[in-house]
Amino acid sequence: MSASINASTSSRPSPSQATLLIATDVFGHTPSVSGLVRQLGVDAIVVSPWESEETVFRTEQDAYQAFIIHGGIARYAEKLRTVCQQHPSLQFVIGFSAGASALWINSVSEGMQHIHSAVLFYGSRIRDYRDITPAFPTRLIFAEQEAAFSVQELVSDLHQRGHQAELVKGTKHGFMNAYSRGYCVKSQTKLTAELVHWLNATNNKAAA
Repeated sequence: MSASINASTSSRPSPSQATLLIATDVFGHTPSVSGLVRQLGVDAIVVSPWESEETVFRTEQDAYQAFIIHGGIARYAEKLRTVCQQHPSLQFVIGFSAGASALWINSVSEGMQHIHSAVLFYGSRIRDYRDITPAFPTRLIFAEQEAAFSVQELVSDLHQRGHQAELVKGTKHGFMNAYSRGYCVKSQTKLTAELVHWLNATNNKAAA
């Protein structure tokens, strides 16, 4: 698999007025992510692990190895924390894979006190930070199949800790990303519609 990836730190439209931050997986700011932003219909800042405008990975494994070499989750979490501090207009965050894990780590940070709510997809390293209690409502969505750990055990444990955690049956890690081997168009379509509803409902409630 080969992909040419636009890995810009943020999306172009009105970043100073953006209410949504999207933290990508290790593939970065792909055309698929840009398509998601258009579907969500709000000004968004897209943050990826990469600094360059164009990054090319032949495989998902290549992207992951590059991610680890460049500092992994710790460096990504620091980058996201800085972006959130610089954009107090942000109210919502969505994270995928590494981006979800990094946002979860930051969810107790003072720099994210202005965030209203979050949706985090298959953040596998969340399992290493189970004691975290986010400062805002957070929906955790996991793939049913993960090679490195038992999703069922993690979701059960998170439930016991009072978190909103769920798994999507029949899916693999990466089901929201068209560049991933785990991509599932049915699940991606359904959950994108739920994200649109979540943003609209929250915005309407805030405006009331």
